[in-house]
Amino acid sequence: RIMRLNRVYAVLSGINTAIVRIHDRAELFKEACRVAVEEGNLAMAWVGMFDRDSGLVTPVAVSGNESGYLAGINLTVKDVPGNCRLLATALRERRDVVSNDVEHDPDMEHLAAEALARGFHAVIVLPLILNDQAIGVLVLYASERDFFDAEELRLLRELAGDLSFALDYIAKEEKLDYLAYYDVLTGMANRTLFTDRCNQRLRAAREIGCKCAVVLIDVERFNQINETFGRAVGDHVLHTTAERLMAVAADSGSVARVGGDHFAIVVDRIEDAAIVAHLLDHSVHPRLCEDIDIGPDKLGISCKFGIAIYPGDGMDAEVLMTNAEAAL
Repeated sequence: RIMRLNRVYAVLSGINTAIVRIHDRAELFKEACRVAVEEGNLAMAWVGMFDRDSGLVTPVAVSGNESGYLAGINLTVKDVPGNCRLLATALRERRDVVSNDVEHDPDMEHLAAEALARGFHAVIVLPLILNDQAIGVLVLYASERDFFDAEELRLLRELAGDLSFALDYIAKEEKLDYLAYYDVLTGMANRTLFTDRCNQRLRAAREIGCKCAVVLIDVERFNQINETFGRAVGDHVLHTTAERLMAVAADSGSVARVGGDHFAIVVDRIEDAAIVAHLLDHSVHPRLCEDIDIGPDKLGISCKFGIAIYPGDGMDAEVLMTNAEAAL
């Protein structure tokens, strides 16, 4: 019993250590499974993510003697042939579910033969809960019957709670990172990320001795559109303009929303400003200035452009953007 508890403590300690140092969801899942098998001496461990809309669970990390075991299970919460009842119950009821005797458990009847062939005699399904919703599972298999008793269960519930907390932290960290570098309305890079990407392209241009252009785009009469039709229509105009701009851009990483109604493009490897003007006049301007549907009506859109050329108009992104804005 002490040996079993020590194994569970080793898993809890190892995974909590991983939570502290790993801030990537996929890497954390992979390490959690590895720790469970190598340090906890469990037969197998896997993590699956749950899609509430489809009811399906997708394995994202596994360690141990899997050898095709999961492929033979219908990993769904729906009551269909070939599903795992333990998995379905854990996700539906958001609680851990244990089978301490796989061979004689009626909930494992159609899975028992394959499980026993791999040395699985006990299994626990631990739901991962985020915002009071089950988002996934951690499933652990032991090679001994009656492995998961009261004390082990308490520790493993604590482990599932720690993993869920880590997932919440990672999700919030990812959201903060997104907000720092992307525009929420359009999904485009914001001014900060565009400046960084632009400087990278300028360094590449400097190395090969070519020119670059920074183009600012202004949606004309945007304030009037907002005041006349309301913010929802204004947001629709910006979102549609962003989609059109990304569609005509050769590289989605070259475009950004850098202000309220201002967008930007960086154009690589050009010979002179006339080439950029020709590109804008024949490809970008006609697409951006197509009418936009607003309910039963159409809204006429017009844009103007300001161009700054590296290196003549500036040596870095900020100077080029300032000069492109002046050109507007």
